[in-house]
Amino acid sequence: MQLNIPKKITIGTCFDFGEHRFHFGEEIVELEDSASLLNNHEALHRKMSEDGYLFIRGFHQRKYAEKAAHWTLQNIAERGGLKPNTVVEEGIIGEKNQTFSFFRQTEVAHAKPILDVVDSQRTMQFYEEFLGGPVITFDKRWLRCMAKGGHNHFHYDSVYVGRGTQNRYTMWSALTDIGLDNGPLVICLGSDKHDRLKSTYGATDMDRDLTDAVFSSNPREMVEKFGFTLATAHFQPGDVIIFGLYMMHSSAPNQSDRYRISIDTRYQLAREEKDERFFFREDGSWLGNFYNKGVSYKPMSELRHEWELE
Repeated sequence: MQLNIPKKITIGTCFDFGEHRFHFGEEIVELEDSASLLNNHEALHRKMSEDGYLFIRGFHQRKYAEKAAHWTLQNIAERGGLKPNTVVEEGIIGEKNQTFSFFRQTEVAHAKPILDVVDSQRTMQFYEEFLGGPVITFDKRWLRCMAKGGHNHFHYDSVYVGRGTQNRYTMWSALTDIGLDNGPLVICLGSDKHDRLKSTYGATDMDRDLTDAVFSSNPREMVEKFGFTLATAHFQPGDVIIFGLYMMHSSAPNQSDRYRISIDTRYQLAREEKDERFFFREDGSWLGNFYNKGVSYKPMSELRHEWELE
């Protein structure tokens, strides 16, 4: 497959993460592409063990990623989210500047254009070979369409989706072109090996323990306090990042006037214990997070004080 790969990010390039500015080569680096290792699963496992992630350009065929993005934008247009009199494919954000998360709208997130990407034969075969057996994926799909200013916060996936097997992988797939100003995913290199974080924050279950799931909203402290190096890239439709339950990650704010569209999916061996919150029940719904209605969640500031992480 021939890819039109973005130019390598040069040393010294500025990256604005909200109110914080970083420079490539110092506190932030470009993700290393592992596409050349796709047919060498021993090397992929070694890379995952050493670095905690796999960044694979062109993992999904671009034409399918673009079809999924177009389908999603059509649904945003039907909900009045696009700027009037603009082309749907351009994804220009409307005046309301509304972020759309189609997590529970299965008519959108489970439509053929989406599943042709994340449930494709290519995708499932990769995980079967990587994990060594038949695999399953969550019924919940985190299809996100970030408006201007839309972003996420630093967290481990274990806190949200960590019940059952620990041998579970998140795949974040870019469906649109996502440059440094479009709110790219950012991971914290070394966070998967931070035993103190993993044994405290990483051991919580937000729904069981009624604890705040967001560890931090401050990328500066990820670098200066915890010693992590940030890593990101200019993503194109079809590019993916794959990581386990204990990779601290976030997304930077979208600074552009067009929607940033991505989808998170989770994969594990079919024979291993599931996290039942994210699989269909008899009524066709799933439980998900935040199912404890009317309760209070213990603030992260208190938890970090208890864990002596302040």
